[in-house]
Amino acid sequence: MNENLNCENLENKNFQEVPITIEQYNELTNIQQNILSMITSHNNTQDILDKLCSLAEKLLPNSIASIMLKDSNTGLMSVESAPSVPEVGHKALENLKPGPGGGSCGNAVFRNEAQFVQNTFEDERWTDIRHIAYDFNLCSCWSMPIKDHEGKAIGSFALSSFEHRQPSNFHKMLLETAASIVSIVLKNQKNKDKLAFMAYHETVTELFNKAYFEKITSDEQDRCLILLNIDNFSYINTAYGFDVADSLLINIAKILKSNYGSEYLFKFNADEFAILFKEKVDIEEEILKIQKYFLSNSIKIDNIKLNISFSYGAVCGSKNLLRNSSSALKQAKENGKNRFYIFDDKEDSFNYENKESIVQASNLVRNAIENDLITPFFQGIHNNITKEISRYEALVRIKKDDEIISPFYFLEAAKLSGLLPDITKIMIEKTFRKILDKNIEISINITEDDLAQNYLVKYFQEKLLEHNIKASNITLEILEGVSSHGKKNHIKQLNALKKLGLKIAIDDFGTEYSNFERILDLDIDIIKIDAKYIKDIHTNKRSYEITKALVFFAKNVDISCTAEFVHNEEVQKIVEELKIDFSQGYFFREPSEEIK
Repeated sequence: MNENLNCENLENKNFQEVPITIEQYNELTNIQQNILSMITSHNNTQDILDKLCSLAEKLLPNSIASIMLKDSNTGLMSVESAPSVPEVGHKALENLKPGPGGGSCGNAVFRNEAQFVQNTFEDERWTDIRHIAYDFNLCSCWSMPIKDHEGKAIGSFALSSFEHRQPSNFHKMLLETAASIVSIVLKNQKNKDKLAFMAYHETVTELFNKAYFEKITSDEQDRCLILLNIDNFSYINTAYGFDVADSLLINIAKILKSNYGSEYLFKFNADEFAILFKEKVDIEEEILKIQKYFLSNSIKIDNIKLNISFSYGAVCGSKNLLRNSSSALKQAKENGKNRFYIFDDKEDSFNYENKESIVQASNLVRNAIENDLITPFFQGIHNNITKEISRYEALVRIKKDDEIISPFYFLEAAKLSGLLPDITKIMIEKTFRKILDKNIEISINITEDDLAQNYLVKYFQEKLLEHNIKASNITLEILEGVSSHGKKNHIKQLNALKKLGLKIAIDDFGTEYSNFERILDLDIDIIKIDAKYIKDIHTNKRSYEITKALVFFAKNVDISCTAEFVHNEEVQKIVEELKIDFSQGYFFREPSEEIK
C-alpha cells in the first residue's frame, strides 16, 4: 500500500453549477472532429483510442484517462487504452469483474450508468479494488459506460484524478462525448456511413461543418458566403442551460434549412452558422431577408420565447471566403448587435495583402517600444460654455524618423501580440512628464487588456505620487463595451480608480448596446458620443435624433458630454444647439506633439 498519498481535497468547491462556456463547447467539438478525422483516414484503432485519451487528459489537469472493455465471453474487463498509465497499472486492472465493489468502471458497466466517485479511499464502490486506489494514488474516478447499438454497457471511459473532486457539467459532457466516440470507433462495418457523416457534419444540428466547407470550396470558383453569429448566445447558454441552447441551435438550423435548403448550409463554431451561395448574389438583400424574418418571429422552446438576432459577415469572391467573411463578421460585431458588414476587396484587403502584415506591424510595435518611439500627441477639447480649449486627450502615435504613424496601422497588431498594456504604461508615463507642474486636465485611453492584467490601480497610485499630479485632472477613457458587459473584476478596478480621484469617460458611446444602468453604477463622469453620429449630424436626421437622445440621457443623470469628430462649423453649430458640453475634432485642433 502506498502510504505517501497526496490528494488535494476539492470537495467544497462547487464545480457542477458552473455553466459550460462557448470555449469549452468548442473544445469538445474539436475533439470530435480530430478523432472522427482519424477514423475516416483509416488510422489504426489503437492509435485513435490513445489519441482520444490524450485529448481528454488535456481538458482535466492532473488526471489520466482510460478505456476499459468487457470480454463478451468471460464478462471481465481489461484496459484497452490508457497511454498515461504504466504497464503495471494495466496488469493491476486486468480481468476486473463488474459489480458493486468493482470501482467506478466496474460499477459503470454493472449499473450501465455514469459513476462519479469523489473519494476512492472511502467510497464503498471501490471496496474490491481499494488497493489499486492506494497503490496508484487515484483519489477520485469518474466513469461513463460505453454502450453498444442496443444500449448495453460493453466498457467504460474514465478520468481518474490525483485530487478528491466532483466533475463539473463540462467534465460530464466530456465523459459522455468520449464514451460516445469510443462506441462509434468500436462498432462494426455498418457504421462506416455514420462515421463519414459525422466527419463532415456538426453533431447538434447535423448541418455540414467547416471540414466539408473547405473541401467543396477548394476549387476557387466564384461564390458568396454569409456568416451568422448569434448575438448574446453566451448569455442564453448561461441563463437557460446548454439543453435550451442546443434546442435553439436546432430550431435555427430548421428555419435556415426551410429557406435555403441543407446543401449549402453550415454550422461552424458553437454559435455560428454559414450560408454558401454557389454563384454571386445580392448579398445585402439576402441578409436583409434573414434580419426581417428573425425580427418578426420568435423561437419558442418549452415555455421560453426567445427573440434572436445575428451579427453578419459576408463576402463574394473565389478565394479566402472564410477568412474574409470572418474579418467582415468581426467588423460587424464592432458596430453593435444585429449589424452586417460586407467584405470589400479594395478597402478591407489591406489586412492581408496591400498593407503591412500583422507580423510586420507587430515588429513595428516591438521596435517602437524597445527604441522609445511611442509618442503621445495631444488634441485640444473645446469647452462650449467658456469657448476655449480647456482639456486635452493624449493620443498614441509611433514617431519613426520623420514619419508619424497612426494607431490605425499598429493597434490591432499590438492587441494580438499582447502589447497594449506596455503602450498604455508608456503613454501614462510620458503624458505625466509632459504635464508636470502644469494644472492641465488630460484624458488617457485604457483598454480591456489593461484591466485584464489588473495593474492599473497600483500603477496610477505610484505615478500620481511620483509626478505630483492631481488625480482629478486625469480622465481615463474606456470603450463602451468594457462598461456595458465588462467582467466583474474590471468593474471593481474602475471603481477603485474612481476612488483614487480619477475621472472615467466612456469613449465612442453609442457604438454598442448601451448599458445605461451599468454606466450609472460606475458613476461615469463623461460620455463621448461616437464620431459616426457627429460627423454627419448636420445632414443625417437619424444621427441627429440618436445624438439628441444620448444628450438627453446624459443631462438627466448629470454626466458631461463630448462630441467627437467635430470637423466643420455646421456640425459645431448643431452641437452647441444640443447643449453638448465639449467638442473635439479638427475644426478646433489637430493632434500635436506639444500641448497648445
